[in-house]
Amino acid sequence: MITALTPDVLPACVALYVETFTAPPWDESWTLDDAAVRLLDFLTTPRAHGVVARVDGEVVGFALGHLERSGAEDHFLLQEMCVRPDLQGHGHGSRLLRALADELDHVTHWYLLTLRDGRAATFYERHGFRPARRIGVYVRP
Repeated sequence: MITALTPDVLPACVALYVETFTAPPWDESWTLDDAAVRLLDFLTTPRAHGVVARVDGEVVGFALGHLERSGAEDHFLLQEMCVRPDLQGHGHGSRLLRALADELDHVTHWYLLTLRDGRAATFYERHGFRPARRIGVYVRP
């Protein structure tokens, strides 16, 4: 089940974020406090949009970003997305992106930052993103 990411579910997203990004292949050094600041900052950004995937009531994934105006149109910066490591490859990430796309149906350009070589890049490319020319920025036309 996909629902809006709201402040009440943020603690579960923070725990999932730390679980996901402190494990391989990321091996980052997130603490719960630092992740909470990061995700709260993103969630409270003007024109933020986020969605949460739940299985049996448990948060198993989320995607979060915000709209940015560029000329006469909005672009969407996908700032964070993660799915519980043992559930990756089961369609949760695809459903999260679809739910955001449905919510943001007026947005034609999306972008995000991720490692150029890796599973995340492959996932995003399968969903219509492509690498930018000279830097590790992915855009979705």
